[in-house]
Amino acid sequence: MLLITWIYTFTRAIPLRDGDRGVFASMAERIVAGDTLYVDVWDNKEPLFFLTLAAGRTISPFMDIALELLWLLLSSIAIYQITKSQNPSRVLSVFTGFVATPLILTGSVYYAGFSHLPATAVFLGLTAFAMTRHFFLAGLLIPVLAGYKIITVPLALAAIGVTLAFVGINKIKPVIYGTLLGSGLLTLLLVIRGEFQGFVDLILSNIGYSQSSISDAYDIPIWKHIEPVFTSATMTTVATIAVIALITMLVSQTKRNELFWITVLATTAAFVVIAITGLWPHHGQIFAGPAAIAAALLAITFANKFHDTWKIAALVFLIAGLLAGMPSIRTIVDSGLSARERLQDLTRVAEPTQMLLAIADSGTYHRLGKNTDDSHALGLRNFDLGCYQFVQYTYDLPETLEYIPTCLPSVDYLIVDEGFVLEKGQDRWNTFVQQSEEVIKNDFDCAPFDWGRLCTQK
Repeated sequence: MLLITWIYTFTRAIPLRDGDRGVFASMAERIVAGDTLYVDVWDNKEPLFFLTLAAGRTISPFMDIALELLWLLLSSIAIYQITKSQNPSRVLSVFTGFVATPLILTGSVYYAGFSHLPATAVFLGLTAFAMTRHFFLAGLLIPVLAGYKIITVPLALAAIGVTLAFVGINKIKPVIYGTLLGSGLLTLLLVIRGEFQGFVDLILSNIGYSQSSISDAYDIPIWKHIEPVFTSATMTTVATIAVIALITMLVSQTKRNELFWITVLATTAAFVVIAITGLWPHHGQIFAGPAAIAAALLAITFANKFHDTWKIAALVFLIAGLLAGMPSIRTIVDSGLSARERLQDLTRVAEPTQMLLAIADSGTYHRLGKNTDDSHALGLRNFDLGCYQFVQYTYDLPETLEYIPTCLPSVDYLIVDEGFVLEKGQDRWNTFVQQSEEVIKNDFDCAPFDWGRLCTQK
């Protein structure tokens, strides 16, 4: 069972190249090329996420998979330690940690290569440290968590808050010391790299982004955030967590059950975060951490009550499917059948990049287009990015859309995606497209291709 689980996990952990994931890969490639994050190249994810991807890509694009599997392994170790700390059998601890946990974390709304998984791994590690009374280390991981996905910090505060309520508030000092040290080290890293002010600006930008009406949700406060995130898969996950909490409350003495309150309050914190910031279905991944903890709660409660390891392990396995959002048979089969193609795609050079490399081996370039980026920056480390944002959106800041057309005349080459077109009702975007097209007409010669245009400075 353990081997089959991790073979399946491997097939799920191979990232795609399309959409946002292509942007993340290109961001990492630009950092490897020497660009400063939030200064020379920009996207709206936290710094440790991009810096970790970039560190891996200094070795190979295949490190994307290695990192993904590492986060899953660390999450599994954390749940194993949490389960083991409550004294069930070692077999059940291993099963909950290394079988149930990867299945839950790679569930229906899982997107390989996104920032949710590293944040989940850090959150679960922090929770494990808090439950085993390593409060300094738990505090140390709070700023690390913020460096991967800042909106998950409330979940960490809920978990640490519960443990402090059980052991005494006097233990908050090592938490504070660890948090201060971690914050200082993260700040020092970003200051040295020249990225600290950009990170502060990013936080402010993301606040505005999270409150914008950019999805198909109803334009009603709170509901416009909840409606697009709570797909049937996410509702299944959250409902299963609630049922587990209810069952364990009836079966055990919850007043003395620390893990029960961590499950309840971390899930509540995740729900509040979604109610304030949620916009897309994949944001439901924020519930994966609480779901894994809920699996540990179920295993521990039943093990302490009934002492029948294998039947409880079978129950945890079945419940893991519900906590994962009940992935369809098609999802499971597709993960296996497409694994080889996704693996090969990691090192494939995108068509626009091939065309550019055919006419030049260095220079300054820029890309115009949305998140249809096909990891275009792989292969362009000898080139400089002309304008800091190579992917643009209709909801971008006005100053960004105003800046790029003024920057374009300074670049040698332009990659123009076929999706860089006018859109009905998007006046600001259309102005941006029109201004950019005017610059292209006056300053560049373009060759058309299936994917768009490659333009060379006149």
